Amino acid sequence: MDVATIAQALSPASTWQGCPRTADLSPNGTLPAYRRMPLGVDGPGPYEALLILWPPGHATPVHDHQGLWGLEYVLDGVLEVESFVLTPEPAIHLEPRSTLIAGVGDYLVFSDADYAHRCRNLSKNRPALSLHVYGGSLDWYRSFHAEGEGWSWQLHQSIRNELPA
Repeated sequence: MDVATIAQALSPASTWQGCPRTADLSPNGTLPAYRRMPLGVDGPGPYEALLILWPPGHATPVHDHQGLWGLEYVLDGVLEVESFVLTPEPAIHLEPRSTLIAGVGDYLVFSDADYAHRCRNLSKNRPALSLHVYGGSLDWYRSFHAEGEGWSWQLHQSIRNELPA
């Protein structure tokens, strides 16, 4: 799969007519809760796509996508993405890789099985919206938690409807 080609093709998504904005998903101007909204998922397939609505200041735990490649596009707002190199042997270890600030129209691509990241809405008063495309069915993911000098992890099953944080 040429992930870079897919990323280039989708890079103008934030300017497409009908592209959703956070205001479209926040009726009456109320601040929304974190939501993951599947797009056209009928079952396992070669791709999975989600819209994610980020309330102000919301952050995910450090997590991976169980070896799937992925694309993340900011459609509205600003997100910070901290990435980590994941070393699974002999014990889980995460080493900071980079931090990216992504605004409307910006995207990032990941394709390494040793990749983990944490996403955060930088705004204190404005929600953000992002489009996520994964190279396969996102059935499982791991979240990582610092414990003293090391890391522990938990395996989670993805649910195909809106998910809380």
